[in-house]
Amino acid sequence: MFNLERFGIKLGLENVTEFLERIGNPHTEFKTIHVTGTNGKGSVCVFVSEILRQHGVKVGLYTSPHLVDFRERIKIDDEEIGEEDVLRLGVPLKHIMERMEAEDKEKQLTFFEFTTGLAFKYFAEKKADIVVTEVGMGGRLDATNVITPEVAAITRIGLEHTNYLGKTIQDISREKAGIIKAGARVVTCERGRDALSVIETTCKKKGASLRTIGKGFDVSHVRQTLQGTGFDYRGRVSLMDLRTNLLGGYQAENAAGAIAIIEELRQRGIRITDDDIRRGLLSARWPGRLDVVSENPLVILDGSHNPDGVSTTVKVLADLRITPLTYVLGCMDDKDARGIVRAIAPTASMIICTQSRYKRALSAEKLGLIVNEEFNGPHDTVTSSEEAFERAINIYAGNGVCVIGSLYVVGEAVPWWQAFGKRMAHAHKV
Repeated sequence: MFNLERFGIKLGLENVTEFLERIGNPHTEFKTIHVTGTNGKGSVCVFVSEILRQHGVKVGLYTSPHLVDFRERIKIDDEEIGEEDVLRLGVPLKHIMERMEAEDKEKQLTFFEFTTGLAFKYFAEKKADIVVTEVGMGGRLDATNVITPEVAAITRIGLEHTNYLGKTIQDISREKAGIIKAGARVVTCERGRDALSVIETTCKKKGASLRTIGKGFDVSHVRQTLQGTGFDYRGRVSLMDLRTNLLGGYQAENAAGAIAIIEELRQRGIRITDDDIRRGLLSARWPGRLDVVSENPLVILDGSHNPDGVSTTVKVLADLRITPLTYVLGCMDDKDARGIVRAIAPTASMIICTQSRYKRALSAEKLGLIVNEEFNGPHDTVTSSEEAFERAINIYAGNGVCVIGSLYVVGEAVPWWQAFGKRMAHAHKV
């Protein structure tokens, strides 16, 4: 599967539609929730999935990318797909893909198109009731946009993937709004006027109903600590003193978007209770996203990889009064690394530049040059991510360490931190 990454990203639905037809259109065998956006869409998916799971619905969850193991992308009732299932389903699907490519070179599937077919086949086979589906990129031409969802949701929108989606917020919003189908129920956490006007216009054209944060639903009394986030919700129902273990005040808005989606499902006859909502918010886990893996020493893993997302993280860290921090920073070569550096600089005591092993990683040396231009404080360049983590833990200045800038770097930090913890535990025993 990972060899398919050499075919890059090809936005369009023609190939994935044919592939799904050849494997029996599995995506028509279950209900779906479809979530797009720039920041927050993964969290919304996890919240919705957990609330449905608490209700007793057999729920599939399809997200991307993964942190450590591919199987994280495909879950049923919070259980990852087994390795044997990946092989059992993947091998015959690979033969079908190869037949398509043999007929016409233009029918070669990308990695994401193939894995989307694999995920949908698995969910159909396991008889999932509802599948919560995260868009890979954009929306209109994303491989997941073959579904007709019960509810479509759009989280906050920012500048991202501008080579594919357009150079302006309006352009990107049009691509995101492409998941809105005729007569759809739509929920959005977007507050910005430019993006919201595009979403509203699309809904009017499609005859879709729209609920927006600040009007159709909202949050208040947001309370954030290192242990999680509390808030009150007002929508079709009012729910006081809600709580999630996910860190950051912005998670209150993501959770509110999830509750608004649940309220739309209630309108369709699924009798999800308020207690299901409370339990689902509490059980939600989203590793590597403003994830406090240790409080002493303070170690935070955050996969934010664009200036908007990083700025939001930095604001939370500053609000919690745990800055300045040592940042271990790595970026992909197609991201706005300069914007990310500018976002973290005011709260950094030190920046250690590194890179993941992934082929699209921006080199630590190039990142170091950007940091040298944008940050006046101490900084270092360590090519190996594991060595960068070790250096940060051993010599960090400030209140703690935050790994940030790339999910791939965070994905390498997770097993390193687990191994580091075992080493420390062993040393204490000795």
